Amino acid sequence: QDLGHGSRWHDRDGVLEEQEEKRRKRKYNKLFFDFKNRVSQISEKFSSDRDMKIEYEEPFKQIAFKGVPGKEQVSIIPTQNLLIALDDKPPFVLTIDEVDLAIMERCQFGLREFDLTFVFKDFSKDPLRVSAIPKKKLDSIKNWLRTLNILHYERRDAVNWKKLMKSIREDLKDFAEGGGWLAYFDPEEESDEDEEDSASEFSAPAEEEYSEEEDEYESASEEVEEESDEDYDDDEEEEGEDWDTLDKRAVEHDRRRNREENEFNRTANRTAKRRRK
Repeated sequence: QDLGHGSRWHDRDGVLEEQEEKRRKRKYNKLFFDFKNRVSQISEKFSSDRDMKIEYEEPFKQIAFKGVPGKEQVSIIPTQNLLIALDDKPPFVLTIDEVDLAIMERCQFGLREFDLTFVFKDFSKDPLRVSAIPKKKLDSIKNWLRTLNILHYERRDAVNWKKLMKSIREDLKDFAEGGGWLAYFDPEEESDEDEEDSASEFSAPAEEEYSEEEDEYESASEEVEEESDEDYDDDEEEEGEDWDTLDKRAVEHDRRRNREENEFNRTANRTAKRRRK
């Protein structure tokens, strides 16, 4: 009896099913593509008003990223005019033209994720935050925001948007005359003392973030101690000095990175002001 005969037929059936599924996908994709083109042609022919024309958004899947705009993590995809996530219900849809500012929060050394908050041109609306975005997507998201001429900044801490927007809404004239968003997020004007003050006033408490940072620093500290054992004595004072040096280097690295972003931020600010005018 050929025991392998059945398995060969089973494998063949699986290949046939896979090929049939690909054929069906190609068929339905072509049908939808033809339907889209037909609707666009009819809409352009019979709609005299441009706002009444039906236009389809094409997703840019190469710059898609994972994030949590609501309760569940979904795949968020930019299009020409939107930022969408259709995996969850209700679907997430953000209109780019309504966005005035984008802030990347919790961009700290040692953290693997960051948050992206969108502030609307209508200040009566609360900002919209997409949390838990992988850190490796930071550069691609910044490039995407640049192409859209959206003013954006990086912050090491989380912003207490409820308190910040309340203070802005109370006196919009003072907000505009005081430099607008530059008064809060300009990296050039933020000294170490200013960062501490702003963190205490507008930063949201996040115990989980601090515990995550401590875990990262503890693991880094253990690696430094193992390397220092080969060249230095096991003295507690020397270990403390090594950690202080490492911490200072990390702070200096963050400052140097901020300086590199200053030139782009100034250009983005001027572009955003011209766009709002």
